Order: sequence, then structure tokens, then C-alpha cells
Amino acid sequence: MIALPRLRSLGLIAGIAWLAACSVIPETEPVTVYQLPAPSVSQVEGQPAPVSLRINTPHAGIAVSGPRMLVNPEGDQISAYKGVRWSDPAPAMLREHLTRAFNLSGAMQQVSNDDHALHADYFLSSDLRRFQVSYIGGPTRAIIELDARLVDPSNRRMLANRTFLVEEVLEDTEVPAVVRAFGRATARLEAELIPWAREQLLEASEAR
Repeated sequence: MIALPRLRSLGLIAGIAWLAACSVIPETEPVTVYQLPAPSVSQVEGQPAPVSLRINTPHAGIAVSGPRMLVNPEGDQISAYKGVRWSDPAPAMLREHLTRAFNLSGAMQQVSNDDHALHADYFLSSDLRRFQVSYIGGPTRAIIELDARLVDPSNRRMLANRTFLVEEVLEDTEVPAVVRAFGRATARLEAELIPWAREQLLEASEAR
């Protein structure tokens, strides 16, 4: 049987060891969270396409699927800006931005996204290939590459598809300039994507 003084000594030693272990645990690095600038979209000319459109969250690879701000410094290397991240994973953030932009444009009668799981006449599905800053082959710039597909969910038939690639040169390499460049790139993407989708869906509705 262990004597009481010895038990107290062992407890004191264990407590000191625990405190020492706590002292070497690194502090959590502070993280600054950024969101994309709000969409600013002009109303389309003419009547909206008489259909409902559901914008699905883009598919993406593991690196692009997260909230980190990615950068391609050289070759095939992908890194991330330290101490900053997007407010949401890039695919979900882009989906929300596109949903707001489509609604503001008045291009379709109804617009929703897969977060609400509402019925829609057509789906806008896509693959987000790139959402990153690149230093390769020119000035430092923000790049968005999106493979978009318009799909009829009633028969799973693809009406149209197109790859959109937009680039915006950074004013400087600081993070606020990165965010502004992505805001401009997203605006360019929407300026090309919305009229294309409206034209395709107008033709589809007339053919029904």
C-alpha cells in the first residue's frame, strides 16, 4: 500500500507535468475571413426566360473545395495565403454569388439553388476547375475557370455546355487586392454566364 505522503508527491509531479505540457501547446493562429464583393448586375433587356432555374453547387477537386485562398506560385505547385480564408468553401461561395446575380438580372422567372432543393425546370450544374491566384505566364492575376452545363432534370439531357475562363490582374499582391480582383473576375463571369444561360433557356422553352 502506497503511503499518503507519497501519493501527494506523485499527484504534485503529475500536475507539474500537465502544466508543462500545456505551456508548449502553440496558440491558434488568427485568421482573417474575407467574402466576395456583392454582385452588381444590370437588368437584362427584354422579357425573362419563362422558366425556373436551379443553380447547383459546383463540383471541385479537394484543393478548390475548401475555404483557403489558393495561389499558383510556380509550375504545378498550389499553395495558400497564410492567415486568411474565404467566408465559405469556394464552390458554395460562388453558388451564392451566382444565385444573387441571376436574381438581380431578371434573366429567368425564378432562380433558386440546391441549398433549398426546390423543383426547377432546369439545372445549372458546373465544375469549378480553378479559383486561384496565378503568377505563371504573365502578370499576377485572379483566375476563375468554370465548366457550365444546363440540364433538363426530367430526362437528364444536357441542353448546352460551355467553359468560362476569366482573369483579372491584381493591383498589388496584398490580400485586399486579391479579394478585389476576385470580385472583378466574378463580375466578368456573371456578365458572360447569365446572357448565355438566358439565350439557351429561351430557345429550350420555345421548343417545348
